[in-house]
Amino acid sequence: MYNNYLISIDSGKSSSKFTWRNEDNIIEKGIFHTKVAELSDVTTDLFSNSDSVKYNDRTYIVGDSLSSDHTNYDLTKQTNEHLICIYLAIAKVLDKVGASPLANVHLAINTPTSLYKNNRNRQNYAQFIQQDAKVIGLEVNNKAFSFRISSITVLPECLPLYHNANEYRNKRVLIADIGSLNVSFLEANNLVPQIDTMLTATLGINILKAKIAETLTTEYGISFFDDDIDQILHDKCVYLEGQKQEGSTQLIEQLIHAHVKQLANFAKSRKISISSMQNIVFTGGGSLLLKPYLLQHFPSAIIHSDSQFANVLSYQRVLEAKQGDKKQ
Repeated sequence: MYNNYLISIDSGKSSSKFTWRNEDNIIEKGIFHTKVAELSDVTTDLFSNSDSVKYNDRTYIVGDSLSSDHTNYDLTKQTNEHLICIYLAIAKVLDKVGASPLANVHLAINTPTSLYKNNRNRQNYAQFIQQDAKVIGLEVNNKAFSFRISSITVLPECLPLYHNANEYRNKRVLIADIGSLNVSFLEANNLVPQIDTMLTATLGINILKAKIAETLTTEYGISFFDDDIDQILHDKCVYLEGQKQEGSTQLIEQLIHAHVKQLANFAKSRKISISSMQNIVFTGGGSLLLKPYLLQHFPSAIIHSDSQFANVLSYQRVLEAKQGDKKQ
């Protein structure tokens, strides 16, 4: 049996996205939350959108059974949490395609733009995930999987260029990728990333949520938790004891506008011409949440039509080109 599988994974701080090409030559995609805890550290039932992963004699819970307290916000992706999520994504694909044992996986993964520019960082991260191309065994929900990562390609965040390449061809484009922890910036000229423009700012959506929580706690004298802030961002107002709080909408919108301005000022301070750039593309899950505010500040900007999966779909194209369009 032909046993090579091309899999791309964008393991972010909030969610892990993955893609593969099925036997009908269609790119499929999947997603789960990047929340990981060792079973010995938590007591929880396994709900939907959650998985049990046994690896190296340890058992982990991944997904929605866990609170956001189990999200790792370190800048690096060279962590046990990301390793478990990457291996889980691979297993999910192998399960979908009915792979035989000892699958050969050709893998594309992501890293923050600031770390991508350092060749040693890229190599260390690749080695950490690839495990010297040894056979990797794990159990997902009591089902065994084994695979070897035959090749690995590390790509930067903020790279949606190659999924729909014609949209960027013959253009100079500024891309801003708004994630949970970081916002990454990259300029590209006729599909060629300009490496020296790669920047990362710790100004992702969770940083905004923290600002909102702190401000509302000061304003109303009670604590606001992550789930509260998610609902408040949806409603654009605060309810206390069932009553909408007068002035809360204005306060929340002021904080969001200030955050968007901070993004723009960061770019300007690093000599990125965000104000004069004709083609600006916002991507990443955070761009969907901030869409109306981004368009107020940057009316000619484009919010990517598939912001959450834009990077990983692009990685799949890069991986397939590198592997000579191998099919499963």
